[in-house]
Amino acid sequence: MSIQELKKKEREQRRNYIMDIAQKLFMSKDYDEVSMNEIAKEVGVNKATLYNYFKNKEALHFAIVLRGVRTLEKMIKKEIEKGSTGREKLFLYGKANDEFFNKYPDCMRLLYSPQLQKLDVDNMNNSEEYQEVMKLLKRLMYIIIDSIRCGAADGSIKKDVNPVEAAVLMALISQSMANISCLYKDILESEGISEQKFAMDIKDFMRHMF
Repeated sequence: MSIQELKKKEREQRRNYIMDIAQKLFMSKDYDEVSMNEIAKEVGVNKATLYNYFKNKEALHFAIVLRGVRTLEKMIKKEIEKGSTGREKLFLYGKANDEFFNKYPDCMRLLYSPQLQKLDVDNMNNSEEYQEVMKLLKRLMYIIIDSIRCGAADGSIKKDVNPVEAAVLMALISQSMANISCLYKDILESEGISEQKFAMDIKDFMRHMF
């Protein structure tokens, strides 16, 4: 390995380490309560060094999200290859999504966090990381849409299901399930319904819809 390659590898390792530390902070506090100063302190570097890796907090936040979405995309693409019908591909997509959530729950919660609404719009639009996240999420949405269209064509999914509306509904359900509020958790628990059972019932509802 050349010196240049070694330096590149070391930089990537340091970058991932910074993201690991920042991810823990973003999960433990409200987004606005986490500062670059605090992240730099936890990482063990000065803030100037931190800015050599990420131009601002938004870029760092979306770099963490992007890392997760890239992993999710790989898992989904690998899983749906096993399906032959549109219906099979659709539910293999859901299986991969569930596996990702179980393996990387923090990534899913950051991706669908209500805190994202608080981010500065201009900084988000100027962030390469944010743009890449949006591009990947759109690609994943079209995997769902295309699977539904394929299912309608091969007869494994109802023909009257609107592929785009169904895909958006599925995404909204995933988003809500990743950050279910304490109010709804309390209601479910008071009625003897666990989060796991609720998730399974939602999947059953989706199966009936298709």
